[in-house]
Amino acid sequence: MPESRPIDELPASAFIAAMESLRLSDNDHAMLRVNYSAPNSTLTATQMARQLGYSKYGAANLHYGKLGNRIATELGVQLDNGVLALVTMDWPYGECEWTMRPQIREAITDMGIVTPVADWAASTETSHEPHLVLEGTAYSVTVNAYERNSAARRTCIAHHGPQCAVCNFSFQNAYGNVAADFIHVHHLKALAEIGREYMLDPVADLRPVCPNCHAVIHLRQPPYSIEEVQAFLNNPG
Repeated sequence: MPESRPIDELPASAFIAAMESLRLSDNDHAMLRVNYSAPNSTLTATQMARQLGYSKYGAANLHYGKLGNRIATELGVQLDNGVLALVTMDWPYGECEWTMRPQIREAITDMGIVTPVADWAASTETSHEPHLVLEGTAYSVTVNAYERNSAARRTCIAHHGPQCAVCNFSFQNAYGNVAADFIHVHHLKALAEIGREYMLDPVADLRPVCPNCHAVIHLRQPPYSIEEVQAFLNNPG
């Protein structure tokens, strides 16, 4: 029977029942994983589009909104914007940010659509290679202080150093100890392209990059290579 309560008051079990009834697609799962795995489960449509390989943020808006509408209809809830079945919205910096509802987080964890961080950490302890860690289909633009697998970040920086692999910029050299070890970490192969969990080698698969170079790397889909961005620096034009 459809729920009559406001969507904020619905328990995770109601969302589980709705999603199981709808038989979500692989693309539905991918959108939910990207949202769940973003820092604080918060991202913009532009960031989701980038992770899923969409050329424009409107595609993420459209597909995520359709998923939300289907869930809202299954729940018997009327919403002005279907995406509100999945997230709350805020505009702290001008562009709308989506924060996944806690009931959705709980529901997709219970359904096995995502794997909790604690489980990933436990999985890394059984790896036969000490520097291999299990990485998920998650927020892959930056692996920084918010990254869900901090062991991968630490191993990458310990091997390559905390300077940018593109321009060799060091935050510590520029700002002193207050910025020691601050750096973004870039996946050489975006997790969104892999579409599943895989064994990540932080030494071979990750590179430290400064925020400026990281932003340039992701100006294109698929991203530019480190070598291509180095060429831009050497021959601007």
